Amino acid sequence: MSTKIAIVGSGFGMYCLLPAFRTFKECQVVGICGKNSERMRNYCEKLDVKRYTDWKEMLQIEKPDAVAIAVIPKHQFEIAKYALENKIAVFAEKPLTTDTKSSLELNELAKKNKLANMIDFEFTEIPEWIEAKKEIENGLIGKIIHVNVDWTFLSYDLRNHIKSWKTDVEQGGGALSLVFSHTFYYLENILGRIKDIECKFTSSEKSLNNGDTTIDMKISFENGCTGNAHLDIADTKQHNHSLIFEGDQGTMILKNSSKDLVDNFELAVNNKETQKIKKTNSKIWKEKKIIINNELQDPRVKAIVPIAERFIKWCNSGVAAKPDFQDGLRVQELIELARISNSRLNMNK
Repeated sequence: MSTKIAIVGSGFGMYCLLPAFRTFKECQVVGICGKNSERMRNYCEKLDVKRYTDWKEMLQIEKPDAVAIAVIPKHQFEIAKYALENKIAVFAEKPLTTDTKSSLELNELAKKNKLANMIDFEFTEIPEWIEAKKEIENGLIGKIIHVNVDWTFLSYDLRNHIKSWKTDVEQGGGALSLVFSHTFYYLENILGRIKDIECKFTSSEKSLNNGDTTIDMKISFENGCTGNAHLDIADTKQHNHSLIFEGDQGTMILKNSSKDLVDNFELAVNNKETQKIKKTNSKIWKEKKIIINNELQDPRVKAIVPIAERFIKWCNSGVAAKPDFQDGLRVQELIELARISNSRLNMNK
């Protein structure tokens, strides 16, 4: 059985989702919708993919089984809702929507119509991250007492002085929604449910829409673990994404100091019995034959492929998979808790 899928989005949708879904024999990409630009025309001609500029027209003409969406979060809700109401499965980007109410509506609609629904949280698909979670669950460093997250880089829009939705909180941008949504998901995926948040964020003058660029957060988990997280997407001096897990029997460090978002992570373990560094994911991905060829230029494609594969299997078999809209809803709840915490701290100044 082959799932017919349409793609909406001429940025990430074209360069990442399109090649990811074209990987599978069980999937047929029947069209892509986006801006009528020379870049998109050339790309679609190269890959022989039918091109549209109206997403609703594409869905009505092609009648796909599923749609993969990569648009401004403010607009994702309308497309996803229309698709679900018309019995079309949905693969969405994060954040799922711009508020809890609309995320809840999509989640309930997907369940009601028994349709595949997944959301693109990529970091937990990286081999070192998978290994870290497995070793934590196996008790390699004992019970996790504390986690420290440090993620700093200079985002594309801030570096190039671009005024876009990515720096506009109302449209689903800003560091909290755009980037820290990943952090909320991967922390709960590895360590369990978050109980409480104390959060403060600020905006750099580099953000032309005054969207938040720096997040500082204290986190309490239901299992008793505590955490500190720092995110800065306006940092001109360093690229760093690190997680330090402190257990009662050792320490585990997951770190990437390169400019690549998914490549070059290393996993270091230090406990009573072992001190070692796991090999980098570029080697592991090659062993798994998830290799970027001339068509797959963006490194993130490798991390999307496993999620896309589970989505296609869900469409074909009816067997649910993760991460799904329930996870997207949960992240949206945490985003709103963080904003409430920030507002409360600002009021108490």
